[in-house]
Amino acid sequence: MSNIKNPELIADKRTDGFTLIEIIITLVVLSIAAIGVLSVFATGMSGSANPLIINKALQFAQGEMDHVIGQRSASGFISITTGNPLACVTATPGFNCSRNIYYVNSGALNTSVGGPTNYKHITISVSSSTTASISLDTIIANY
Repeated sequence: MSNIKNPELIADKRTDGFTLIEIIITLVVLSIAAIGVLSVFATGMSGSANPLIINKALQFAQGEMDHVIGQRSASGFISITTGNPLACVTATPGFNCSRNIYYVNSGALNTSVGGPTNYKHITISVSSSTTASISLDTIIANY
């Protein structure tokens, strides 16, 4: 028997499994990937209530618009007072609402004119602390 070790046995011992460095590097890479994936889920979860709030704001604005149109049907075109901004008739907790009603000409329906015409532009704006403002616009005519 010689004092020289068999090189084939030494090679077999070194390739028997993963080294500690390989395992640590793998864990670091997987941790970074997991952080990226979980941050996407956290962002998605934080914004998941917004559609419900936007839907409520839209329903509130539509109800206010229906009130103004109903006022025109019940009391006539003149009964709708103009002004910027006017308070909304209904109140919903957690939402701010304003009405902007002004006279317009038939050729420029988005441009306010000073005097009475046969057209009024109505804008209902509803906002909350968690979402952007929702606006509904319509034109009513004195016919």
